[in-house]
Amino acid sequence: MDDRPLETFDTEPTAAQWRASRSQGPFPAGSAYLHAPSSAFQAPGGGENQLIQTGRHLENLDVSVRLFSPWTDRLDDARLLHLFGMSREGLELARAAKAREVPVVLSPICWYEPRALWALEPNATRKLGALGAWALRRGFPSLPGWRRDLLRLADRVLPNSEEEADQLARLFGVPRERISVVPNGVLPDFGWGSPRLFRERVGDFEFVLFVGRIEPRKNPLGVIRAARRLGYPLVVVGEAPPQHEAYERQCRREGGDRVVWLEGLDHHDPLLVSTYSAARVFALCSWFETPGLAALEAALAGAAVVVTPHGSTRSYFGDRAAYARPWRLDEIGEALARAWREGPRPGLAAHVASNYLWDRVAKLTAEVYEQVAD
Repeated sequence: MDDRPLETFDTEPTAAQWRASRSQGPFPAGSAYLHAPSSAFQAPGGGENQLIQTGRHLENLDVSVRLFSPWTDRLDDARLLHLFGMSREGLELARAAKAREVPVVLSPICWYEPRALWALEPNATRKLGALGAWALRRGFPSLPGWRRDLLRLADRVLPNSEEEADQLARLFGVPRERISVVPNGVLPDFGWGSPRLFRERVGDFEFVLFVGRIEPRKNPLGVIRAARRLGYPLVVVGEAPPQHEAYERQCRREGGDRVVWLEGLDHHDPLLVSTYSAARVFALCSWFETPGLAALEAALAGAAVVVTPHGSTRSYFGDRAAYARPWRLDEIGEALARAWREGPRPGLAAHVASNYLWDRVAKLTAEVYEQVAD
């Protein structure tokens, strides 16, 4: 990988600075208004990063974007409304936009996995209810519901993969002509990193890396347990979202002194870039991913990648990654050991660089804007 000075990664505004500047003060009429649920950035993850990077790279194409503020912004001034994630809040905003003849674009960022519904709901009543609702929706996609209403209001729906597109069509009856697949993306910076800063600040050792929210869906505990069985050092980058603090405490307790925890790293932090570059293996054995932005970043950085098979990971990585189901600790261990031993699959980084950089994602998004709004 390129060994250019890490200081070059620190020249752009941080995500927080960019968000603040794009949600305050006057903006050109006819900007694309980007929206996420009000609570989204209280515990930001891949969906929030998708919004930020899409917006930043649309600007590189001279597309004016605005982060919608309900207190100051009027939809009448928007070129279009682009919703990230499905929420009841987004539904009400979409209704207001359509009443004003403002086009609506929706990036659903969703996946419905029966095993995940059963595993992650807190009690038997909730588990049975979630599975029952999924089964009804699968059998009768025309059933009313707020998610279906939101999808029907969108002039264009932008799933991150063909698998997600198929699921939306199957479960909610979304017409294929209103679907445009736009993949997730990755910054080229992660392919230019150097392990030097990580080794200076944290240590010079080989390790398995996990990056993501510390919550049951992401399954860091499974990775911790498998890595401990193998005796592999593990570095965890992430924090617990609200209501998952007890889960994080369990992860820390079981990880013990074999886990190094790095918290609060901004997406443009040079240490994050360096940590990816220093990792020998990256593991994201979640209950599902679409496909997991951190996995794309690790792949571009040159790590061997172990991911969940559930979601859209196979369409992104194909046979260039190892797969492990989240409920099979032995499977996670076997995949980690094989990746540790064999290293990254041939062509993985080049495949990501050729297909999933954010400038390509922005270009596809801008094309959709032109189709629905011009």
